[in-house]
Amino acid sequence: MRLSSKINRRSGKETLCSAGMIRSSADRRVAARAVNGTRQLTVVAPSGMAYIPRANENAVILANGNEQLCIGVKMLTNDRELKPGEVLLYSSDTSYIHLTADGKIKLCGEVYINGVRQGAE
Repeated sequence: MRLSSKINRRSGKETLCSAGMIRSSADRRVAARAVNGTRQLTVVAPSGMAYIPRANENAVILANGNEQLCIGVKMLTNDRELKPGEVLLYSSDTSYIHLTADGKIKLCGEVYINGVRQGAE
């Protein structure tokens, strides 16, 4: 059963999913331009994860009545050259954690463990 069908039955309101463009971001809310104009949206992430999308990213917006949520940003291309089953957490081109399909963990950037920089000489 589709998620939107479950939500509709509980709330009695129509649920719509649409695309939008992130205009600005701060704290846990973003301004995004979508079908109904520019609005402030709450960002939703999986439990234990947090992120703030960057301006000009393409957002996926879930709307139910008066509430609108940014449920993610679209990955239009595989510009990071990921293989099936891989995970990449990144904040810029120079800072990332890459869990590879062959069991490697690749770290790029300054690495700190308990506040102590690793690899510094």
